[in-house]
Amino acid sequence: MSDVENDRRKRKKKSTWNSTNMRKAVGKVINNEMSARQAADRYQVPRTTLNDRISAIKRGKEMSTEPLMGRFHNIFSLEHEKILVEHVKDLANRLMPLNRKEFLYLVFQLAEKLKLPHQFNKEKQSAGKNFYYSFMKRHSDLSLRIPESTSLMRAVEFNRPQVDRFYECLETLIQTFNFTAYKIWNCDETGVIVLSKNMRKF
Repeated sequence: MSDVENDRRKRKKKSTWNSTNMRKAVGKVINNEMSARQAADRYQVPRTTLNDRISAIKRGKEMSTEPLMGRFHNIFSLEHEKILVEHVKDLANRLMPLNRKEFLYLVFQLAEKLKLPHQFNKEKQSAGKNFYYSFMKRHSDLSLRIPESTSLMRAVEFNRPQVDRFYECLETLIQTFNFTAYKIWNCDETGVIVLSKNMRKF
């Protein structure tokens, strides 16, 4: 039997227990209704894993009762992930969205700052693709992509006072000249260059 098959069987064996049974076992031990050995035998969960989760809970840590498949597990707590998601969204709202590379660098820096155990690439100072796909699956409302160019003028001028001013001017013009709906057109600035990037040479 090859090493790959052996590793696959070991991982499968480690993760055959049921998360519902683990929660019940943890509850019984925490409430002093059973010993760890009794709970592990009754609910068919690994006693070592049960003890690890109970110890973590007693230390005030947030611990998942889901079985781990292989060597990959959640680095951050739910609270840390929530903060990370809000930060990424906040940057996007400020017209500074992160691309995938920048996001993975941010994740690495956060793990280092919090002194969390991880297996990220310390040489590249970046989290890996496994973390990325897992994180994005858990937070499907996020979207990381290459940001489009936005002129400084457009970013600065697009705010509530300026938008309100635009509609006030529009209302004044409509009332003054009695414009009907079919006489109002949207002017596209396709032919007007407003960005310094990729300027055309004439």
